[in-house]
Amino acid sequence: MNKAGISNLYVEAHIELEKSCHEYTAILNIYTDLPADKRGVHLSRLVNAALSELNRTCLRIEDFLSNIAKKILATHQYSSFAEVETKIAIPRNGQLVSIEFKVRKKKTGEEEWRASVEIMGATSCPCAKEVFRFYEGTEWNHTPTHMQRAMAKAILDGSKTPLTIEEALEVISVIESSFSGILPVSLSRDEEKELIKKVINNPMFAEDLAREIAVRVSKTEAGRKSRDIIAQVNSLESIHPFNVYAEVHFNG
Repeated sequence: MNKAGISNLYVEAHIELEKSCHEYTAILNIYTDLPADKRGVHLSRLVNAALSELNRTCLRIEDFLSNIAKKILATHQYSSFAEVETKIAIPRNGQLVSIEFKVRKKKTGEEEWRASVEIMGATSCPCAKEVFRFYEGTEWNHTPTHMQRAMAKAILDGSKTPLTIEEALEVISVIESSFSGILPVSLSRDEEKELIKKVINNPMFAEDLAREIAVRVSKTEAGRKSRDIIAQVNSLESIHPFNVYAEVHFNG
């Protein structure tokens, strides 16, 4: 059996973030492999490995996952690896930002890490702007275009050392700065006007945004540690009845 275990185990975890402790609902997936002579995994051992780590006062998320994997291997002597994934959502400027971590720990102690973050921002269309300018003869800086929200996700895979939540926050900041504009939770009329000007004068296709994120994320601490970087953009089009998707793979 290549992989078997439990998925969608919801736990309340006290996680260290920016030198203070925060309580989050974490979703855990826990897997291991099975030899041919074993019919199934010991589910209670997988659950207990996770619950025993929750007794700690405040958890470093990378230690939390690594320790669970270590306990699974200790209680499943026949397994060659343990894989532990978690997903949390942190509030940021009025939206919930998704952060995921995964560790695959081998019997030898070798680890491989994967992390991903997903956040929403604003983009505007370069093509519509040029079409409007051509037909109306407007100055570029005063030419409108359609705007929309877009979901952007960065996946960092293949790190041999733990990826931390602080590094994930750096990636989130990099993604935010890559959008045509961010989505403030509150805007005055003047701020709204300035945001619209910024977004429509920094137009980008979903493809442009995916490329920009891949390059910028590769220069972060987490990006330098990772073997592969994937940038995904899903643009929630405002004048089309469909979304626009783009994906870039970047090898570090």
